[in-house]
Amino acid sequence: MNNHDMTTNTSLASGFGLAVIGTTCCALPIILVSVGMGSVVASVVSALPWLGWLSQYKGITFGVTALVLAYSWWRLRSGAKLGECSINEGKRLRWQRRVLGISTAIFLAAVFAAYALSPITLWFDV
Repeated sequence: MNNHDMTTNTSLASGFGLAVIGTTCCALPIILVSVGMGSVVASVVSALPWLGWLSQYKGITFGVTALVLAYSWWRLRSGAKLGECSINEGKRLRWQRRVLGISTAIFLAAVFAAYALSPITLWFDV
């Protein structure tokens, strides 16, 4: 494994971690409250008080996550252009694309829940 692979794997792990943190701080509480599980949200926030602080800065959290995911996609694309031809390299690239795709989907779902879900429900509640 060369330095390019380690940097790409690190950016993938960072993107996945930030996407999960963004979901936990902003999207998950909204979803739980909307299905009537507000007490679970209160328990989680009392057990993990940093989530309340993080949700106050969700714009920054989502911005940093978007930058890390964009960097990860760029690293993955630049690695694919290097012309790897071994079977192991192809398997590694497929695995990295899957992880990055899942991370991006989690991020987009969290952004939708944090910013668009409330206006949509208010619009339908007329």
